Amino acid sequence: MSHTYDLTEKALEKAAKLICSLKCGLCPIREPDFSGCPFACTEDIRPWQCWVRHLKDRSATPHPPEKTRPGDHSRPAALAR
Repeated sequence: MSHTYDLTEKALEKAAKLICSLKCGLCPIREPDFSGCPFACTEDIRPWQCWVRHLKDRSATPHPPEKTRPGDHSRPAALAR
């Protein structure tokens, strides 16, 4: 179980760093459903760390599926930003 947890945490960290890079190093404060900063902003806190917390918070709360038309393979609005 611990090994799986480590892999999940590493995957989450990698995803958060990728998202952070795509957002030009910005923290998730302007994202919909942002639950607040998990840390006080200092030079030691990196924006990707806030993305990890934001992704964990989002996965813990149920969200309605995004509405798409059948056969519509375009990017969901949340990813199009």
